[in-house]
Amino acid sequence: MPETITYIVENLADARVALSQIDVPVILTNKTGSTRYIGMLVIDYIFKKLIIEFPQIIKIIVDVGNDHSALFTAIKLNYPNIIYTGSSEQAKKLALLPLP
Repeated sequence: MPETITYIVENLADARVALSQIDVPVILTNKTGSTRYIGMLVIDYIFKKLIIEFPQIIKIIVDVGNDHSALFTAIKLNYPNIIYTGSSEQAKKLALLPLP
C-alpha cells in the first residue's frame, strides 16, 4: 500500500498548488482553530472543491477544536471524522474522533 500524506488545509489556493504535486493518497484536515476565524461552512466548501478536483484524497478529518457551533455544523454536514478538543462531555460523545 502506498504511503499516505496528511495535508492541513489553510486556504483553497495553497491547497490546490500543494495537492497538484502529490500523487499518493491524501488525508485532508483543517488547521486547528480555523473554524473560529473562517467558519465551518467555508471549510466545508474548500473540502468539497478539493475532493472534486483531486482524486487522491481518501479521507477528510474535520478539526473543530473546542468550537461547539463548528462541531454541530460538521455533524449536520455528515462529516464522519471529527476531532473535538473541548471540555464538554456531551459534545465529546457527539464527536467521532475525540482527543483525550
